[in-house]
Amino acid sequence: SEFFVEKICCASEIPVINSIVKPLDGVFSVSINTTSKKVYCDHDVDVISAGDIVNALNKNQFGAHVTKDAAQALAQMAGIPTDAFVESTFEISSGTLSEQEGRAIKACLLTNLPEGHVRSISTILPDKTLVVEHNPYFLVATGIEDVLRSNGYNVQVSSDGAADGMWAIALVKEHSSDSIEHHKSTVRWTVILSGLFWAVSMLSYIGGNWEYLKYVALLSVAFGLPQIARKAFATLRRCHFDANCMMLFAAVGAVALQEYTEAGAVTFLFAISETLESRATARARNALSAIVCLRPERANVINPITKEIVVLPAAAVAVGATVSVRTGDKIPCDGIVLEGNSTVNESSLTGESRPVHKGPSNLVSGGTINTGSTRLVIKTTATSDNSAVARLIRLVEEAQANRSETEKFVDSFAKVYTPIVVLLAFCMCTIPWAFGRETGRFWTMNGLITLVIACPCALIISTPVTYVAGLAAAAQRGVIVKGGAHLEALGRVKSIAFDKTGTLSEGIFALMHFSTIGDRRPRKEVLEYLALMEAPASHPLSDAIVKGAANEQVAIPKHLTLEDHTILPGEGITAVVEGKHVYVGNEKLFRRLGLYDNLSNADIETAHKWTRTGGTLGYISIEGDGIVGFYCVADKIRNESMEVVKCLKKMGIDITMLTGDQRPAAIGIGNQIGLTEDDIKSQLLPEDKLDFISNAVEANKAKRCCGTKRNVMMVGDGVNDAPALALADVSVAMGEGAALAMETADVTLMDSNLNKLYYIIVMGRRVIRTIIENVTFSLATKAIVAGFTFAGKASLWAAIASDVGAMLIVTLNGMKLLPSSRRVRENELVASGEREASDEAARSSYFSEMRSRAFQIDMANAPSEPLLLEDDVKDDRFADEEETTGNY
Repeated sequence: SEFFVEKICCASEIPVINSIVKPLDGVFSVSINTTSKKVYCDHDVDVISAGDIVNALNKNQFGAHVTKDAAQALAQMAGIPTDAFVESTFEISSGTLSEQEGRAIKACLLTNLPEGHVRSISTILPDKTLVVEHNPYFLVATGIEDVLRSNGYNVQVSSDGAADGMWAIALVKEHSSDSIEHHKSTVRWTVILSGLFWAVSMLSYIGGNWEYLKYVALLSVAFGLPQIARKAFATLRRCHFDANCMMLFAAVGAVALQEYTEAGAVTFLFAISETLESRATARARNALSAIVCLRPERANVINPITKEIVVLPAAAVAVGATVSVRTGDKIPCDGIVLEGNSTVNESSLTGESRPVHKGPSNLVSGGTINTGSTRLVIKTTATSDNSAVARLIRLVEEAQANRSETEKFVDSFAKVYTPIVVLLAFCMCTIPWAFGRETGRFWTMNGLITLVIACPCALIISTPVTYVAGLAAAAQRGVIVKGGAHLEALGRVKSIAFDKTGTLSEGIFALMHFSTIGDRRPRKEVLEYLALMEAPASHPLSDAIVKGAANEQVAIPKHLTLEDHTILPGEGITAVVEGKHVYVGNEKLFRRLGLYDNLSNADIETAHKWTRTGGTLGYISIEGDGIVGFYCVADKIRNESMEVVKCLKKMGIDITMLTGDQRPAAIGIGNQIGLTEDDIKSQLLPEDKLDFISNAVEANKAKRCCGTKRNVMMVGDGVNDAPALALADVSVAMGEGAALAMETADVTLMDSNLNKLYYIIVMGRRVIRTIIENVTFSLATKAIVAGFTFAGKASLWAAIASDVGAMLIVTLNGMKLLPSSRRVRENELVASGEREASDEAARSSYFSEMRSRAFQIDMANAPSEPLLLEDDVKDDRFADEEETTGNY
């Protein structure tokens, strides 16, 4: 469950909350984010409820309330309430209703209605009323009416039990956190009065007749101190010591010394500091809560029998349901479009505001919005809780709860620093009185100032506030980072290993070249064999080959029988066609079979020309005929890959490309994005990639022993590089890759745009720099005030003002990581227009060049029509990309 705890001030209250919640029966773990004031609790809902946890916190005056109840979340996981029944009544318009006619109506309904969808049927003879208890998901009241009318009964619906949709809403309650929490802090009237009276008391420094105004400060203390005192006593009862205790002792001590204005300053400035800090961090909390509220609320489910629309909570929609998404509506779940052509705004997931065209057979994500002018009919492929937006929300929530080593170190330092300074202050307030009244008075005032200096709020908040701002800024750009520890790790990356397919490239393949070898088989027949072999395979290359054959009007042959279709890992595929063994695969396969050496020098030279363009080469052989053809499939490099690699190298980061391609093809791709031959590791199997990352991590651990932190990053789509991703210091998953990669990776680029990778590395470095600035400033401020204190030049009000001021400055310094809303919108609009134009131009240029090369090389064998239609490549997307030569 998740709780918003209003009275959390800083990380010093983390052990207090833990001591309250963790001992409760049924509580397994507790995590706390002080900046967002959220507490996350893993508990057994059958033993202890979220309400019980709230009551325990509020007994200690923490002002907690539930924002997400785990019990309700578990109820939602049960799925759509297809077993719910409602009661509808019908008026029978006939002269009289006899008992025999009532039995006939029952028999008619039982015969014509689906079995199991009606629980009971009863007739009220005097009122001529029919009462039917039915399942509203499968059977609506109007459907019952139509059945009766078609059988000659004149009836009409008088009460539809499912009309208001409450049958579903009662079973599935929505989260209260599904709306944006606009955090606003109001100043209590007592604090305002405390401030006014303290301001008046400051006039006493004028002297003369104004001096008596110092007594007005007692009113300031009277209005401001009770709230601080209540918190302090509650803390002391738990055998803890926090900032409230320090300020209470400082204010009481100042009053005892008759320094009333100083006491008023401590009371008012500390009382208002919580409000000022809350307002300063409100932007970050609002940004995070805005992400959480992306969860769709409603779904228009199309009844599978009557085709009428039933409005349900999105969390109640089952996999396989058909939903209607009108213009302006959120898509409730991940799914596939069945009907309609429209545009969808995916900015909630990707951070990009450019609408994306969606039509039949296109995949859509839950939480995105239909912004076009046409309704979309979608078949759901995941429940709301398992949709892309739900995964994003879970990742953001987890990120807020995770605490980094730096944050823990700062907290540990504060735990040591604060008691030492408090002990020093206590000694200053007591021991000097043995040397006389004036000496005792002087050092007691210095002790009270030291007590204020001991307050660790600015130091403790300096780290988490920076993390929250960095995480929120990244999430707004479509980059999900799992916590502050990973943000810091990003800032220390010195080496990046990129998987090629689906990462540096788009994973969209196209058949660029095909040629027969010898005259044993005609071109069309070889293409038929090739299409037949590739059709059952799931590799993106296979789909590209089948499409390439179709562009030459070569369909998958129906007259050929295919048997024993088998994948040969790292080599290709084999099968028996018409009793003959057929092989399709890479050079490694045919060298093993002893067929490669039979190729002519001319064919080998042509193959080398193709691979130098960056394509993947393959061959096909038929038993008795040897190798009868060869082909080249190309994968388009992402438009931003070259520029991102260039920028990362300028930052001093080592770049390596890992691929299963043959060496010539790998070098061809690497040259296109600015990599040298030493930066390219080719012909790698998944276990080879794992070994490379393992060796790199171990090598950098040795360097860390010398004081240099050099993190290794792995960037991939998670299809066949998941083990390598798991082993790297920092793992980055492409959002268009495997769903499991999103769950396990440290960072996810929701729209798979590599520009976001550069952005998040820069953000990581900014986070580290900001934390250093905040910690240094916090300690420096306390050191300066301490210096003035021991020199006898400091005052109590100046000490508290510097403490509150330091806390606000470090908070605002952390908040600078958040971009302004106006700047975000402007950047998105500009980038969207530029990218749209550059994408289209680059794509057109790329395929024009590749076509030109294809026709130059294949002129002798080329058909009259081109092998590749550009539209086929632009509109096609693959869900499961693998490495280019994973099976070839």
